[in-house]
Amino acid sequence: MTEVDREIVEAIRAGDTQAFEELYKAQFRRVFNFSIRKLGDAAEAEDVTQEVFAAVFTCIDRFEGKSDLVVWIYGIARNILNNRLRRRGSMRLIPLDDVPPEASPVDLGPEPRAEARETLGRVQEAIEQLPRNQRRILELRHGRRLAIRKIAEIMNRSEDAIKSSLYRARRTLMSSLPEQGLEL
Repeated sequence: MTEVDREIVEAIRAGDTQAFEELYKAQFRRVFNFSIRKLGDAAEAEDVTQEVFAAVFTCIDRFEGKSDLVVWIYGIARNILNNRLRRRGSMRLIPLDDVPPEASPVDLGPEPRAEARETLGRVQEAIEQLPRNQRRILELRHGRRLAIRKIAEIMNRSEDAIKSSLYRARRTLMSSLPEQGLEL
C-alpha cells in the first residue's frame, strides 16, 4: 500500500468525510467506466458505482493494506457487478451508439468507431446464426464467465457435451469471421 493510500484510509477511518469525497472524486470515473463496460447500461452502472462507494465507506475498516487501495476498490466493484449480472441472468448486448462518450477512454474519431460498429454487427450476426444451445453456451462461458462444470449443471448436460458444443460454436465463428483472426 502506498503512503498516499495509507493516509487516505486513516483519514476516512477517523471520520474525515473530505478525505472520502476526494477518494470518490478521484476514482468515480474509473469505477463507472468499469461498470458500464460490464453492464452496458449507464443508469445501472451509476447505481453500481454508488453501491461500490457505499461499500468502500462502510468496509474501510476491513481494508488490510495488502494491495493498493484502488485494487481493493476494483475488487468490491467486481463482486457487486458479478452479483448484479448473476441476478440479471443473462448478458445484454447494446449498440455502440448507446454507450455514453464518457465510457470510452479516448475518442478515436468517426472511422475507427464505424469500423468497430461494423465488426460488432458482423460478430452479432454470426452469433445469431449459431444453434440456440451453442449461443447459450457462448453467453454463459464468455458473457457470464461461468466454468464448464457450472454450464453443464445449468444446461443439464455433461461437461464433455458442453466442451464439444463450445468448440463447435467457436469453430463456426472462426469460419464465419475469417477476417477477425479469431482463435480457438
